[in-house]
Amino acid sequence: MSKNLKTHDVIIIGAGPAGIGAALSLHHEGVDFAILEYSAPGGKINVAPRVDNYPGYTKIPGPDLAFAFYERLLAVGIQINGEEVISLTKEGNKFKIETDQNIYESKAVLVASGAQEKKLGLPKEEELFGKGISYCALCDGHFFKDQTVVVVGGGNSALKESLHLAGLVKKLYLVHRRREFRGLNKFVKEIEELGNVEILTPYIATEIIGDDQLKALRIQNVETDEIKILEVDGFFPLVGLNPNTTFVKIEGILDDYRYIPVDNKTMMSPVEGLFAAGDVLPRIIKQIYLSEHDGKVAAKSIIEYLKK
Repeated sequence: MSKNLKTHDVIIIGAGPAGIGAALSLHHEGVDFAILEYSAPGGKINVAPRVDNYPGYTKIPGPDLAFAFYERLLAVGIQINGEEVISLTKEGNKFKIETDQNIYESKAVLVASGAQEKKLGLPKEEELFGKGISYCALCDGHFFKDQTVVVVGGGNSALKESLHLAGLVKKLYLVHRRREFRGLNKFVKEIEELGNVEILTPYIATEIIGDDQLKALRIQNVETDEIKILEVDGFFPLVGLNPNTTFVKIEGILDDYRYIPVDNKTMMSPVEGLFAAGDVLPRIIKQIYLSEHDGKVAAKSIIEYLKK
């Protein structure tokens, strides 16, 4: 089936905080653009158990904040095209974006496609996904009510999702490869005060045990080689993110980890007319308000770029 060709001045890939922030700014200035997003608007906010650090909210469930972002688009009549981007190329001064449904051409592109969870790469990790293994505590935590689970990870996501799970489960093991956690100390302190959480450091997961259903997780102390077998009903590997940039087919864009480096003042990549924002950037700190700010900065730069 042949695909239709659609032309816009700007294409925004992704409707998380960065993409939505950019879209609102471009709309305000009357720029012709389209947003492409194959998943739910709001990006990874949708799988956050709670958000504590977004201005205007003390604590709010992630999906509620994601919907609040989406409502901003609806309020001004901005529509999202529910399409998955397959490839992004550049021919001359025009960008070509192929999706599963259409082909788009534009003068500028903003890549705001976010990131997804890293896998541990253990045998049976793929086979037992959905059979005791999950990468989203908010989505699946209720399946493990009053049961025993293990979380592997040491960043803010692992800590926040552990706090969410601890309110549901009978017992939670928190496993991290280092003695010190990478996440905020306030989350660590909250976890340490919980009576149903056991922190195991410095351990790594070495084997997933179970055939048709998860039965246990084998972990090993990286200093002493001590082995523990944790009999659990649920396993949540929360060890970081991979940027969603596999569709980028332009040379000289991605770094060694497939992130997109940009000029922080303009959010433009090494390729003229190609901008990036949010979790696709090689940034250590990843916060919702930073992604939104990225999008607004990118939008301002895109407007200046189009004027040239």
